[in-house]
Amino acid sequence: IADEEEKKVAKINDEVTKKQQDCERDLAKAEPALKAAGEALNTLNKANLTELKSFGKPPPAVVNVTAAVVVLIAPASKIPKDRSWNSSKIMMSKVDQFLDSLINFDKENIQDSNLKAIRPYLENPEFDPDFIRSKSFAAAGLCSWAVNIVRFYEVFCDVEPKRIALAKTKLTSAQPRRNCPTLKPRLRSLMTTWLS
Repeated sequence: IADEEEKKVAKINDEVTKKQQDCERDLAKAEPALKAAGEALNTLNKANLTELKSFGKPPPAVVNVTAAVVVLIAPASKIPKDRSWNSSKIMMSKVDQFLDSLINFDKENIQDSNLKAIRPYLENPEFDPDFIRSKSFAAAGLCSWAVNIVRFYEVFCDVEPKRIALAKTKLTSAQPRRNCPTLKPRLRSLMTTWLS
């Protein structure tokens, strides 16, 4: 009986280890995107965002970047139809608050409607931080942030169900693992008592 329990516990431990390795491998894929999004935010400051806001008529690629950010940070049920330059300037009007909204963006809960609305921007070949950098340094930072936040979210969505499954497996395997070390000594004690 004890040997069977040990085998069951070993099998459960193997399952937990495999799921944990799978989660860690997938999370490792998400980390570069999250790091890149953080680095993109580090390129943004009050001065270069104020400079960006001061553009009278920026190039269309810059307007697309700010429109994509408008879409991404909008509440799910309130994605604005007006994604013009004027709308973007309003979004950036209080630079400190705007930066805070990017820094504290809930990257693990992007709504489907926001993802659907940002997808055309992300698919545009000009929506590339290196291309945008020649137009505006701040817009390049915003572009990189948007691309990498969405990339992170996509990997996160793949990993989260695995993390939940791992937590459930650990929870259900805890009791058998706790019982197993005491099973053999108790069995020996019973056998000794029975044989005497």
